[in-house]
Amino acid sequence: MANSLPQPSVQIPAALPNEPDLLLVELRRQREQLERFLRRTQPRQQLLSSLTVTGSSLAALLTAAPALGGPAFTAELTKLLNLQSPSWRWICAAAALLSALASASSQLLQSSRLEEKVNRCQTAKARLEALELGLELGQFNRDYAAETLLTCVEATAALDPALGRFGNRPARRL
Repeated sequence: MANSLPQPSVQIPAALPNEPDLLLVELRRQREQLERFLRRTQPRQQLLSSLTVTGSSLAALLTAAPALGGPAFTAELTKLLNLQSPSWRWICAAAALLSALASASSQLLQSSRLEEKVNRCQTAKARLEALELGLELGQFNRDYAAETLLTCVEATAALDPALGRFGNRPARRL
């Protein structure tokens, strides 16, 4: 039965003895670029996600306190904090600020598509790690590895302009 897999369009020669395997070198370099991208992007994604959840939760709690405690609660809080204006105004102002912070964080997270970018980057990084290991163990042929590497580069090139570069060559301008 004939092999039903598509034939690769890239032919990568094996490394000569005592020379580095250029395919493995490029695989590792691409993986390192993805790791740098994740180190730079994941903290921002986590911060925006945390601000969204925390801000909206605190805003809900702040508005619930006067609603559940009623006028007696807000009057007592006003006296306790020695405020000139009623405490419910301060509570509502804080809740509004937290709600605006949560809304802005959520919008930034959605408009930058950070979650999608991080997920795509993590998937490509895992594929490259498996590919590298498979090559080192002799489980993948070089043509398949080259095609998979190119697929990963194509899938991640739009995430960051630096991710679409091979070797030390600058990205091409169209």
